[in-house]
Amino acid sequence: MDYKVLITTSGTGSRLKEETANLNKALVEISDKPALDYVLSRYDVRVPLVITLGYKAEQVRKYFASKHPERTVEFVTIDPYEGDGSSLGYSMLQAAQNLQCPFIFHACDTLTTSQIPAPDKNWIAGYAHEDVEQYRTLKVENDFVIGINDKEMTEFSLVHVGLVGIHDYTAFWAALKEAYDEDPFDTRLNDTSGLSRMIEGGRRF
Repeated sequence: MDYKVLITTSGTGSRLKEETANLNKALVEISDKPALDYVLSRYDVRVPLVITLGYKAEQVRKYFASKHPERTVEFVTIDPYEGDGSSLGYSMLQAAQNLQCPFIFHACDTLTTSQIPAPDKNWIAGYAHEDVEQYRTLKVENDFVIGINDKEMTEFSLVHVGLVGIHDYTAFWAALKEAYDEDPFDTRLNDTSGLSRMIEGGRRF
């Protein structure tokens, strides 16, 4: 396959509270199956995976060894994965050297039954939903994303769900690194930090 899939499992999953007190958030069960099972079911077994590790890392390693030994997996250990200097954007940047090719970023708690296209062009998945308090949102015009809002913005088209196809990977890593260098301790740094800069610079999603 000519692309990879990045799945970040390094965070503590603090929003799930007691569910993740002793369990990695990617392994929280939904209808008796770990969330990761649903994510992996959307991809051909030939697609290489890049998995970030941090909180309860050994649980994730054991999950792949026991349940998915057929998968090609590159593990990237993130330090720090919580506290000062940690963020989703930082975790993604630590995996950049493993992702010098088109790739899909798929958050480990993003579940979909939709067909996921290859990253043969840049794309961002969205969801039509009214409750946006905890989500960043997308402004869409003529089927293209023209902007990404911070949380709690009222003018939007779709909710950003943490599922993105990055064809122009060199531009993405440069944009995310630029955002990181401005404030390495910004815990809000995430995929949209790079995506927004790309869109502002004329890249089409």
